[in-house]
Amino acid sequence: MRTQDKDAQEMRIRRSSLTWTLVRPGVLTSGAATGRYQVLIEPSEWRNGLISRADVAHYIVGQIDHPFRVR
Repeated sequence: MRTQDKDAQEMRIRRSSLTWTLVRPGVLTSGAATGRYQVLIEPSEWRNGLISRADVAHYIVGQIDHPFRVR
């Protein structure tokens, strides 16, 4: 997906009345869950690190049960 498309999509989500949490993982791997990952909020902190799909899933499921980062 092109960056412009992703940005436009996220803008629509942000402007909606939905309850949302955007998750932008780095480079996804097929490794096992480690439970060791960082949630970087500020765009200036973002980098293209490696993260397993299992760790991304762990974070997303946790946000469903205990939303910490809404909007």
